[in-house]
Parts: sequence; C-alpha cells; structure tokens
Amino acid sequence: MASATSDKQSAKTQESGAFGTKRDVNNYYVTDVTSLADGTQKRETYRTDDKGNNRVRIEEVTVKDGKEVSSNISSNASAGEKKALNNPDSQLRSTINNQTKNAGEKIDKNEADASAGKTTDVGKQNQKVLAGGSGNDAENDNDAAATKPAPLPTEASIDGTRTEFPTLVHPTGLGQSKQDVIRFDMMEYQPQDFAATGQFGFTSGRVGSRERSIGSVTLPIPSGISDQSSVEWGSNSMTAVDAAKALIATTAMRAALNKPEIAVSEAAKGVGDGIGSLMQTIKANDQAAGTAIANSFAATAAGVDGQSLLSRTTGQVLNPNMELLFKGPTLRPFQFTFTLAPRDKDEALRVVSIIRFFKQGMAPIRSKSNLFLKSPHTFQLRYLHRGEEGDGGTGLHFKLNAFKECALQTVGVNYTPTGNYATYQDGTMVAYELTLGFSELEPIYNDDFGMGNGKEPDDAIGF
Repeated sequence: MASATSDKQSAKTQESGAFGTKRDVNNYYVTDVTSLADGTQKRETYRTDDKGNNRVRIEEVTVKDGKEVSSNISSNASAGEKKALNNPDSQLRSTINNQTKNAGEKIDKNEADASAGKTTDVGKQNQKVLAGGSGNDAENDNDAAATKPAPLPTEASIDGTRTEFPTLVHPTGLGQSKQDVIRFDMMEYQPQDFAATGQFGFTSGRVGSRERSIGSVTLPIPSGISDQSSVEWGSNSMTAVDAAKALIATTAMRAALNKPEIAVSEAAKGVGDGIGSLMQTIKANDQAAGTAIANSFAATAAGVDGQSLLSRTTGQVLNPNMELLFKGPTLRPFQFTFTLAPRDKDEALRVVSIIRFFKQGMAPIRSKSNLFLKSPHTFQLRYLHRGEEGDGGTGLHFKLNAFKECALQTVGVNYTPTGNYATYQDGTMVAYELTLGFSELEPIYNDDFGMGNGKEPDDAIGF
C-alpha cells in the first residue's frame, strides 16, 4: 500500500446567502490518494485552513480497474461545494483533478522499487477516474453499475431561434432615479442533471442565473404585489392491523438489507414468525378485540373491505388513527399587471419591444429537424431597492419576497385599457396593459432562506 497527500490549493465555490443572494467563497483543499494491494485506488478530498490543517473530508471516491466502485459526497460539504463537486467544469473539480495528479506523482516518486515506480496504464486510468469523481471513460456506460450515464444528446434549435434580447428600461429615466424597480432577466432553460454516483435524485439547483442572462426588462414595481407560500398536507389513516402488517414487512426487508447473504427462505421464515407473534397478540386481547381483528384479516383474505365487514357484523370499526401528514411542496405562482403608456416615439418603440420580449421569450423552441420542441426561455425576477446608499441603492429589496427561477406561463395584452381605441400618428396605442403570469421552477425549501443567529430578528423576509 502507498499513499500521498497533494499540495494545498485554493478553490472558489458559490454559496447561498440570505434572501437568495449568492456569494463567492474561497477555501483551501488537499487530496489524499491511496493505492491498495489489490489495485484499488482511493481519493479523499478535504477542506482545510490556510495552513493545511483542521481537515474536513468533503468527498471520497474509490476506483478499481478503471471503473468507479464508490463515490460519496460527505454531509460536511457545504451546499456550494456539493454543487461544485457535481459540476465537472467547476473550479473545485479542476483543483481536485490537479491534486489527484500531484498526489499520484508523489506516489510514483516515493515507490522504493523501480519496477513499481511508474504508474501502470490501469493506474493512470484509475487516477483519471479518481480526478473526475463521478465521471468515467467506459466505452459502454452499462459496463458497470457504478458508472454514470453519458448526458442525453439534445438537438440544436431551428434557424431563427432568438437567444439574444436587448436590455430594456421603461419609462425613460427610470435607470437614473432612486425609484424601486422590478427586473426580469431572461435565460435559456437549463435542465437538471442526475446526481453523482452514490447519491439519489438530481443535482440541486440551477447555478449562475444572473450570469446566464440573455436580456432584461426593468419596470417600476406595480401595485397589488403579493406572494403565497404553501405546502400540501393530507389526512391519512392506518389501523392497528395495518401497522402490524407493515411492521412484519419492514422487519423482513431490513433484515434482508442488513444481511443480504441470508436465503429467501430465511426471510420468509421471518415473515412467518412475525405473523405468529401477531396471532399471539390477538389471542392475548379480550374476545371482542380478537374477534374484530380476526374479522379484519378474514375480510382482507376474502378481498372485501375489512372496515365495512366489521361495521356490518359488530357495529364498530377499527380505530383509523387518522393524522394529517405532509405530502409534498407546491410551486408558487406570481402575477403582475403593468400599464405601459409611452410618452414619445422612443418610449413607444421600447414598449413594443418589451411586449415582444415576453411573448417571444415564453414561446416554445423548435429543434432543427422539427422533431422536438425545446423548453422556452426562463426568467429570474428581482425586486431592487434603490433609495439608500448612494445612487446604487441597496440592491435586492430585503423587505419584499425573493424569487427562484421562473417559467412565464401566460402573457396577456389589453390594447385598449382606457376603454377606447386610440393611437398616436404612427399607430402606437396610447396605452397597453400587460399581464404576466409566472411560476417558479422549483419549490422553496427551509435551507433556501439561509441561517440566522437565532438570537436577533432576521432582517430579510426571504422567499
């Protein structure tokens, strides 16, 4: 066995702050690479202080024969680190790549025997996979269950698809004023990706929404703004008999998971023992309870409703133990209505461009072959407070809600909001009423709000 520790390097990750803000954080990292006697290589990456001490492990990867055997991102990793570890193009992943090579070179140099002093081709492949974490170079992504499938190919958009839009502000002079505003940044849709090997689900969050902006509209904050947060809860029932059945099944499953080597017959025996124990419990109860439970089991075996049979035969039902249970999050909708009344020719052109900005941005995109429809562009909404700290204001409006990335679902235009058809000489309507209906792409989670100190009132509403 041989091991080496890489040189210390710094890397930048993007962490979430309060109210949906993002901040760049620099940390130092080192990587240990260990070569085992059976040809397995293990990489452990640690966050450290500026002297390379106080190591906290954030990821561990094991590779054998050029294929990833296991990969685990530690719970000690921050949200920004987890996101960076799942992004093959991140600065942290590049740092780990360099450190893995550095540690591998140190192992080569420290090998006492010259014949083992050079890393074999398999060893080099191991180090390459180690450096990439969840990546792999397998010719067939099904060669090993631990390999990560290649990203699904997407077809190019049809010619004429618009991916660049102007930066529009209405009315004229709003950009130089101290008036609070709402800004809509348009972005190309970014799909989620599968999580790294050893994890479940998808990568968390869409990164760099502001940097992805392909155009924006800034308008005064309209009246009637609001938000409504909700989660789905629902009633659920489970009788004592249902609970006993579930206990038998879960006990057998846990035994099989904890000891996968046990035979199927042993697992079946465990189920049988559980049923026997339940029957003993039934006998131990008084006659009425035992009869009711026995009838419930008989009804299940006969394929009829147990509660109905009990009610018909005894005039009672098993206690349903009804409880309100969490079912899942919901997605927040938002609606805004703006009255756009141009005062001169420049504003008239800008108003028309603003309406087109939203209409074209929400439209689905055809693929080059016309076989697929691609997701429309998405939007990042922000309330901006500009009344303090000089001309720039304070940036995000901490006393109003923040938004996650949104889809624009409806655009409504009333061309005669005054009740009469009236135009300027060039045909521009004297006023337009623009109604926009958005919905967030992802639910709001507890950790999205950031951490308070628990002692003082929070200074931001958050999402």
